[in-house]
Amino acid sequence: MTKYEVRVTQTHVDYYRLLADNEEQAKERVLEQINKPKGWIYATKVDTIKRTPAIDYAIQITPEGEPIL
Repeated sequence: MTKYEVRVTQTHVDYYRLLADNEEQAKERVLEQINKPKGWIYATKVDTIKRTPAIDYAIQITPEGEPIL
C-alpha cells in the first residue's frame, strides 16, 4: 500500500443571539465569548449549520512523511 496525505476542509456556521447597545458591541461580545469561553457570557448560540466537508487534495508521501511532488 502507498501512504497518502489528504487535506479536508470542514466548516460550520454558528448563530448567536444577545443584547448589545449597537452592532459593533454585538460583534465584539460574540468574539470575546468565542475567544474566552470562561469569561462573561453575553450570547446564546441558537443554531449551528455544518457544511459538507470538501477534500482539498491527496498527495503521495514517503514513509518518512515527506510529500512526493
